[in-house]
Amino acid sequence: RVSLPHVELALSLYRDPDMLRFIIGSVRLPEGGERVALSLDDPERGPFLVVTRDGRFVTCLGEGMQVDLPVITRGQLDGLAAKVTDLRARMEACRTLAGQRGGTGKLLARVYEAADELSREEFVAISALQPLYRGIELLNLLFGAVSDLEEARERLLKAMRRSDKLKPAYREALRAYWNLCFSIGHFSVLAGMSGPKLLDLPEETTEELLKVSFSWGAVRQGVVALALKGIWGAARIGKPYLPTYKRLFFKSGSLLTMTDASMGLAALGLRHSRLRAEVQKTLASGPPLDRNDLLGNYLSKLLEVIQRSLELEMEHPEASALVQREFGAVLCVKLAEGLPRGAPFRFERTEDVPEDLAMTAAVNSGLSFLDPEFPLPWMLMCLPWVARAAPEQLYLPRDFIKAIRAPWMPEHSYRLLRDHRDHYGPRAPRKPEGPTRNGPCPCGSGKKYKRCCGEGAGE
Repeated sequence: RVSLPHVELALSLYRDPDMLRFIIGSVRLPEGGERVALSLDDPERGPFLVVTRDGRFVTCLGEGMQVDLPVITRGQLDGLAAKVTDLRARMEACRTLAGQRGGTGKLLARVYEAADELSREEFVAISALQPLYRGIELLNLLFGAVSDLEEARERLLKAMRRSDKLKPAYREALRAYWNLCFSIGHFSVLAGMSGPKLLDLPEETTEELLKVSFSWGAVRQGVVALALKGIWGAARIGKPYLPTYKRLFFKSGSLLTMTDASMGLAALGLRHSRLRAEVQKTLASGPPLDRNDLLGNYLSKLLEVIQRSLELEMEHPEASALVQREFGAVLCVKLAEGLPRGAPFRFERTEDVPEDLAMTAAVNSGLSFLDPEFPLPWMLMCLPWVARAAPEQLYLPRDFIKAIRAPWMPEHSYRLLRDHRDHYGPRAPRKPEGPTRNGPCPCGSGKKYKRCCGEGAGE
């Protein structure tokens, strides 16, 4: 009654009751009724596997046989089965890396401690624990990290008013700043993995969350890798954030707000084809920018690049991927040039770099796009790939990180702090050096400066 491929599929489900129960529990079915039909092919003609709601096998119905039961389609079946397989792989990675008792806590601590060294393998393991957290808990961790970083930045910049560098006593604080900064990107991905379900919260809570963009906390830091992780999260959540990004786009008037709103909109359109037309219309209609103003002209050009990226992606979808791959491959070659010849990650040519590694390397720059010298179009070019990427693709493999990553130095944190300080205005000029009025006169007379060579200078 059922063809061989369909028999194999039915047997695989029969032998995996846990998966079967997950699939049935994940689909909205009508109330009442003890049985459900799983379509092994065509949703109307079958064949069908009939099971109870608790996953026990009942019978198979051949193609064309009438079924008067709620139906789970083959598309739903395959999609949910893939989720189970993915979750099992993540749980296995979690068990492997967590190891002995207490290992799970150490694994989660890596989100705060690993900074830009959190590997793909670690992220896969950590993400297995993601479903155990409620959406609001992950959001609180994200918002808490953003708030703590803002406070730390304010204190460190206050201490840097007289110098670009601080005393050695600040080393631990500077390292904590670096770690906390990157944790925002990690929490953005973990929270975004929930998709639209992240906003299954009380109505007043959801309304409050939608007043700001999901990605703002990450983009606000001005670091390429963080910003793209925040934008990925917004794209994953999808349509609920479209009105938010549209509203913020028309209000944007700075590099950070424009980058956040326009890239968020573009990512929503790139990941969700149903939103693309509305996104394109929005990007083409505003906000009002004065091209005669230096900032307005810059933002206008930025907006034009994003619009062209969307158009290029639709007309030539392979183009941006080729450019991103080449950019990432160049980075990999440069990062590994200090390795001995013959080392696994010592690449002599860009074409030697695996595509998966090149694509991920391109979106993992720790550079700040607040630096006027940074070529912002490089980050925009990666949007199509980022918007559709699997979460673990945003992280570099562990062995590559070990091979190429230079140890953290205070200068890494200083660079981010200086870029933030200078982005919001040049540092106040220091007072000119020279003798004070009540200090000794530099001529050597022994008199106060105001009583000697400086007499009358203050009048």
